[in-house]
Amino acid sequence: MKRQDDQFVGGQFDWFIGVVEDNLDQQLRNRVKVRCFGYHTEDKAELPTKDLPYATVMMPTTGPSVEGIGMNHQLLTGSWVVGFFRDGPSAQDPIIMGSIGSYTSQARDPNLGFSGAYGNKAGVFDRPEEIDKFNNLNQVTKTVAGHLVELDNRPAVERLSITHGTNESNVSIDQEGIITAISNGTDGTQHRLILDPSLNQIRITHFSGTQIKILPEGTVEINSANDTVNIKGNTTVTGTIHATGDISTDAGNAPTLATHTHTEVPGTGGSSSPTPGTQETSVAN
Repeated sequence: MKRQDDQFVGGQFDWFIGVVEDNLDQQLRNRVKVRCFGYHTEDKAELPTKDLPYATVMMPTTGPSVEGIGMNHQLLTGSWVVGFFRDGPSAQDPIIMGSIGSYTSQARDPNLGFSGAYGNKAGVFDRPEEIDKFNNLNQVTKTVAGHLVELDNRPAVERLSITHGTNESNVSIDQEGIITAISNGTDGTQHRLILDPSLNQIRITHFSGTQIKILPEGTVEINSANDTVNIKGNTTVTGTIHATGDISTDAGNAPTLATHTHTEVPGTGGSSSPTPGTQETSVAN
């Protein structure tokens, strides 16, 4: 090897393919340890993972990677990567340019080199199963916990979707601008919120079946699954209250609107005041 081969200017370009075996950089410098094919043995007794050189992960230009501004890599142990050695044939300063997804045909012994916590199972594709298998018209990002971000670009059904990996709660926006938020509880409960500009409505549905709707003209509908709506605190109504049934109160002797009475004294109620004596009046009369 000539001296200039491992220098930046006029040096030799040496690239590699390898497998990530350690993705925890104690110095938080966005690095991983990679075992490179053709450079390192698979025998971990001869070359333990801890003795592999750190590889710096190259980030996209959308990540500034300066003063804590940017993003972290998402490589897992078992990820296949491609890169080059910054020091040429010395092969001690690797740079990772990207990851390589493929298909594992045979199970891999995790005790050997070129393996990690992932990528050892036979018959598993590396790309997310949510990707459009025929036209590749959707863009998918899936995390190790199963969290899923999907941008569906299929004509007439364009959609944005974010799904939680554990409880499958979801927020989506369809091609008409309808926003749907679904919250799934660990006990099987589900609540739903729909903001629908196509119908100019807002709809909230509780697991019990209770619904609240705001209609186009601004009317608010509350449909209680158990026919009960409780309002706590002082309530002021501006306008007219229309009731299809009776209205009751817990005040005094718990009268209802239909059964309560007023005592009127002559001369105190204007022209409608009863004469000559007092009279009890109710809603009925």
